[in-house]
Amino acid sequence: MNKRKIGEDREDAVCRCLESHGWTILERNFRARSGEIDIIAREGPVLVFVEVKYRRSPCAGYGSEAVGKRKQKTMEHTALLYMMRHQIDETTPCRFDVAEITGNHLHLYRDAFRMEGGY
Repeated sequence: MNKRKIGEDREDAVCRCLESHGWTILERNFRARSGEIDIIAREGPVLVFVEVKYRRSPCAGYGSEAVGKRKQKTMEHTALLYMMRHQIDETTPCRFDVAEITGNHLHLYRDAFRMEGGY
């Protein structure tokens, strides 16, 4: 199985999990020049931008460790572009989560990081 297919399968699994907890998936793989956001969803009134990271085992490190400052900045900028394109008010509560899959175990890091300066 190629990496793209593995990534899609893991994102599908995360979406199913989020939906089973009442979330609404708005968009997947939103792309802009600044970057990509794997999943954009709503949890109640909160707009959530989710990065999905997969590792076969913890021997390769944890996926959440791969969401460093550079990736955070990319996600922040891309999230702002998403909000502008969809005319979402800047006062809308937003959050950045990381969905880490290690083997078959899924862990969601809610509010994994905050945009500098807030929204």
